[in-house]
Amino acid sequence: MPFYGPVRRLLPAALLALAVLPAHALRTESFFSSSGAGAGKLEVASGSSMVRFRTGVSSAAASAALEGAGFQVRGYIGGTGWAEVGLPEGMSVSQGLSLLSSLGAVEAAAPNRIFRPNRVPDDPFVGSQYALSRIEAFGAWEYETGSSSRATVAIIDTGIDASHPELSGKLSGTSRAFNPTNGAASNNQPPTAACNHATRAAGVAAAASGNALGVAGVSWGARLISLKVFDTADCYSDCGDKPGHACGTSEVSIAAAINDVRSLHNGAQLGKVIVNMSLGSIGGCSVALQTAVTNAVNDGLLLFAAAGNDSATLMDSPSNCTGVVAVGATDSADNLASFSNTDTRLMTAGITAPGVEIYTTDISSSYVPASGTSFSSPMSAGLAALLWSAKPAASAADIKGYMMDSADDLGAPGPDREYGRGRINALKAIRLALGVTKDY
Repeated sequence: MPFYGPVRRLLPAALLALAVLPAHALRTESFFSSSGAGAGKLEVASGSSMVRFRTGVSSAAASAALEGAGFQVRGYIGGTGWAEVGLPEGMSVSQGLSLLSSLGAVEAAAPNRIFRPNRVPDDPFVGSQYALSRIEAFGAWEYETGSSSRATVAIIDTGIDASHPELSGKLSGTSRAFNPTNGAASNNQPPTAACNHATRAAGVAAAASGNALGVAGVSWGARLISLKVFDTADCYSDCGDKPGHACGTSEVSIAAAINDVRSLHNGAQLGKVIVNMSLGSIGGCSVALQTAVTNAVNDGLLLFAAAGNDSATLMDSPSNCTGVVAVGATDSADNLASFSNTDTRLMTAGITAPGVEIYTTDISSSYVPASGTSFSSPMSAGLAALLWSAKPAASAADIKGYMMDSADDLGAPGPDREYGRGRINALKAIRLALGVTKDY
């Protein structure tokens, strides 16, 4: 069972003997810090701030100075030198801190931040999902679970099993199937699965969470769209090769699927769109596929693709297409997975995420551990959906930057061909996205 860290909750006994605080319901507001890159949003107590008085200022003098400006010292936090101060009615915390900081008796002023119990979902198999602890998803869920605004993860794969209880309620009404040879599109609603691969990838990114069932996805609230580019007749249930056939698809079909979801995005049906491609082919990115990717990137979509599972020194296509975030795999100890492809392109355009024994959804309403960069990629896509839900005004380039700039550096210092920019860290990424870089 993974260790999730202490519950971040201020219990009465741990309030450091806060004296004589009037009893009232807790009211909160957003406070935007000016520190760090962009606006930093904190949840703080309304009508309240904390101050530390200058050395030599008596309690009586401090109270008099604050009361003269309309504030009220409501209690001292024993042994810390800090006091809790009530703000005048109707004054925002931002205004209060500005005024308090200008008073001669005050050495420092800070917001009275809100703490809440850790959001550990009640999904029964979450204890088997070591990757959630490794990427610090539990801490990230303190800020956002993926429900604040709409984000959709488009799974270009083998088709999602729409009957799975963890996925059925997450699917949009725009799922499609594409002929594996010529890319001809048809409606696939509700979506059907050629094999289990897409169902597994979808669960990693966005399985329903906090529902006392199965597993937890990285983004609890993200929507899913199934873009089926593999033919049911060519694939076994486990995506192995059927005698006389190969479970495969063409780049025409993949390019058609990218273009299809781009048109849906332009129609504003899906909100912010993240594309996951847990598939690959040896060789460079073709001109046709690159054109489809570039068009999608220019339209504001964010694309992720598995780096490949060949232990090779070059990544698969489409992970090597310009504009795609390539994702390699790590194990439970943050080692590079033995199968994960490496490439110098990972140094500028790639990241890694857990991809060994990832517990996730499977066809027939079941659950399995699955391994491969195929599951590192949707884990990263799920994080992108989480970040976009928390900061919907961000661009796709912003979201990619938050993920890469906050990744945990593994291997040799700095970007490298094995781990890319590092292994994703959901907590660091969401704090960076929200600008929460200053601890008061």
